[in-house]
Amino acid sequence: MFSFNNPVEIKFGEGIFTRLNEFVEDFGFERIVVAASGSQVKNGVVELIESLLGSKVCEVVTGIEANPTLANVESIASAMYEHDAHAVIATGGGSVMDAAKAAAASYMQGIGAGELFGHTDFTEALPIIAIPSTSGSASEVTPTSVISDKENGLKVPLAGKGLYPKLAVVDPELTFTCPPNVTAVSGIDVICHALDCLGSVKSNPISDALAVRAAGLAFRNLETAFLEPENREARRNMSLGSMLAGVAFSQTGTTASHAMSYYLTSHFNIPHGEACAFSLEEWFVINAEADPRLNQHAKDIGFEDAGDLARGFNELKGKVRLRLTLKELGIDREAVEDIAEETLKQANMKNNIAQLGKYEIVQLLERKEG
Repeated sequence: MFSFNNPVEIKFGEGIFTRLNEFVEDFGFERIVVAASGSQVKNGVVELIESLLGSKVCEVVTGIEANPTLANVESIASAMYEHDAHAVIATGGGSVMDAAKAAAASYMQGIGAGELFGHTDFTEALPIIAIPSTSGSASEVTPTSVISDKENGLKVPLAGKGLYPKLAVVDPELTFTCPPNVTAVSGIDVICHALDCLGSVKSNPISDALAVRAAGLAFRNLETAFLEPENREARRNMSLGSMLAGVAFSQTGTTASHAMSYYLTSHFNIPHGEACAFSLEEWFVINAEADPRLNQHAKDIGFEDAGDLARGFNELKGKVRLRLTLKELGIDREAVEDIAEETLKQANMKNNIAQLGKYEIVQLLERKEG
């Protein structure tokens, strides 16, 4: 028995972004706050949004950090209050979309950004139009938002049906300007989302099919997108893979690799995608030992079994210049137990097929020392 529901309306295709005004008019939004990454300002995307929507754009909020903070959320929510906004457009990577989603909930539910971490009901939020400029986070099709508390060294996932965007406008052309390192870090997250989905106790036949397709697209296209930034086929396939993986894990949640990533990012400043990818292949093999169906998923993706997939994943990480060991990440052996303890505290760890204890996770990390 399983259920499946993803309410996000998706518009996908090269050049579809230029029809934004048409989509906005269909919804009847008249007062819109735009949250944008600095790259989207620099690349002229924000200027084009303003040109397409005219006076409907009330304010543009920028300066959102790579790991969005409560202060970032507050700045977007303040603009919503000031202009009595009908909707928010978030254009950029996952950080911008996550910040806009949290702000949309804060605004609609009348709670301050500082109260979000203790809040559990995210069933309502201001309508969100998400326009990703990277292929990886898939925040445009998920009901989650990850926000950082820098003062306390925390990364906290928020989740609820209200955080699903109303509309996702996925235009692969917007990813052409991503520099190679952004392509690598965001693109590897496509595989992390897909394999985390397959390793979830909440997986189902639909999420499995989407995740297998997404992982295959990313395995076959990430290196090309990294080496040839303007390769249209590779960029299109990475955008498609990212979106499909997002729809998949919107049903299952993320699992162990993401649970381990939060501490790596908040305490060692490892970019999110790279932090997830650090332990992903270990968890996939461990989950396959607990549930042999993952070996068949690995075959469907294009490998012999889970172990072969793990080797291929590490090879791909090397090709796109991502780090493979604790030594390469600059993390000392003394931090291993803390990483293990913090991994076990994360809610998404409970989604993982294989439930390891602290000692077993320490052993996993020791295999990654380098």
